[in-house]
Amino acid sequence: MKLLTIGTGRASRIADIFASKGARVNNVNLFKTFAIVQSIDSLKSLRHVEDKRRFYAVYRDGEVDVRSAFNNILSFNELFEASFIICDLQDDFSYYTTLRLAEELYRTTEEPKLCLALAPPLESAENVNLTFMRVKSLLKAYDSLFLFETRDGFEDVLVKAFNVLSLVGEIDVRRRVSGEVVVDTSDFLNSLSREGVTVVAFNREVLPLKILRRLKRKSYSETVAERTERMVRMFDSSLLNTSARGELKSAKKALIVFSGDPDEITMDGIFECIKAVERMNPDILVRYGDYPVPNARELNVVVLFSGIKKFRL
Repeated sequence: MKLLTIGTGRASRIADIFASKGARVNNVNLFKTFAIVQSIDSLKSLRHVEDKRRFYAVYRDGEVDVRSAFNNILSFNELFEASFIICDLQDDFSYYTTLRLAEELYRTTEEPKLCLALAPPLESAENVNLTFMRVKSLLKAYDSLFLFETRDGFEDVLVKAFNVLSLVGEIDVRRRVSGEVVVDTSDFLNSLSREGVTVVAFNREVLPLKILRRLKRKSYSETVAERTERMVRMFDSSLLNTSARGELKSAKKALIVFSGDPDEITMDGIFECIKAVERMNPDILVRYGDYPVPNARELNVVVLFSGIKKFRL
């Protein structure tokens, strides 16, 4: 899934990371990265977004004119399946720029409009009030909103999780292999709700080299059981460190995606994870699938919970 990725203000640092570490298929970065900032120093601080894809905009009294920058972005004629605007809720320039970009996107494009909102840790009344007030406005402006609290190390989790999600529906011509359950772009987009925020759960595990795994191979039934047990353990652990403190059982929709060596992904493991989500909320709509990466040492799981309106504060 190719994403028109625009970092605004302080959130442009996330776009900069995607420019460097974004998922690639057939050697093409799936994140088409741009940045809009309000200072020359901010332009200089970007290391990986190409210079011609960085734009300066004047900000005064809550007003920012992004049309010139946005028109320049469209002039690159990038092919994308959804726009992905990154906003820092504590940065006034970033917040108002994100709102103006929503207007420009609705004026010019028909693709889904996604927003990634970076919120301060929801540990004080001030942070909670600011976050909820601005999230409410962004929910009206965008089709779906992902919420990440800016806790220590959140950038690494964010980038790895969205790398896995961006790979759904992509075909690498060098890898002629299919997963247990095909998951595509429409599954991802249909797993998102406009009625509340989307919270992301992520976990990864580094496996031994494949040759060592083969040397330690046990009986077929034991091997499948170990792989299934690992998937369930990873899923359970991912729920302990979600991107924001949303009440997961209040979600309307969910998506479960495993990515890694197809030999390490089992249908039993996927179905056990589905049942775990349904135990939280019997009415939730669950989609699921996997993205195979032959011989990969990393096994990743990403779980989206969308339509959340309640939080654990």
